[in-house]
Amino acid sequence: MTIHFICTGNIYRSRLAEAYCASKGVPGLHVLSSGIKTALNGGIPIAPYAANVLRAYGLERFAAPSWQQTTMALVRASDILVFMELEHYHFCRDWISTGQRFNIWDIPDVGSRVGTAEIRTEVERTFAVIRRKTDMLLTELGLS
Repeated sequence: MTIHFICTGNIYRSRLAEAYCASKGVPGLHVLSSGIKTALNGGIPIAPYAANVLRAYGLERFAAPSWQQTTMALVRASDILVFMELEHYHFCRDWISTGQRFNIWDIPDVGSRVGTAEIRTEVERTFAVIRRKTDMLLTELGLS
């Protein structure tokens, strides 16, 4: 089974979800992430605030080494798609196969709504939501 987390630049939300989900060590589960607009991520491999969270939680080894662009092939090869926001679903909807499972989590990007001083607190809040939703998804799938 493959779970695919999708966001905008694949440098923050989807990468945290991918690393956390992969850290669960579920046998037979493949986890990946991608972004619908990776050209906008400035070429960085991961956002510094996401890298800090991975380091703080000991999840660095579960994270992909760099971002990847969302493609039709990646979407179609995935059993479960998790979109961080509705816009990510809209980008991919024509690629989703009939019966393919997906969730829209409604987790906004931190950069668009908080100032530099609040980023650390907001990233921690976002990561808590990602952990909770990932745990719920794995439970729903009978994988936890």
